[in-house]
Amino acid sequence: AEAGPAPEAPLVDDCERLGTFFGEINKCLRGIGFTQFYFGEKIVEPVVILVFWMLLWFLGIQALGLVGTLCIIIIYIQK
Repeated sequence: AEAGPAPEAPLVDDCERLGTFFGEINKCLRGIGFTQFYFGEKIVEPVVILVFWMLLWFLGIQALGLVGTLCIIIIYIQK
């Protein structure tokens, strides 16, 4: 008996794994040259990295706004 090649895992579409919206964004990002990142055994898609950096940027803007507002309030109270 001849052993054939091991059956490969079926390829799952990005839209099925990530949902339609994020799956389509992921397909576009992969199409323009972004690659998957490998952390140990896990694979991180480019759309996840992009959303992470957008959230980090947004929270940074909020933090700067909060610090600026507190500085203005402290200066106003001291006068």
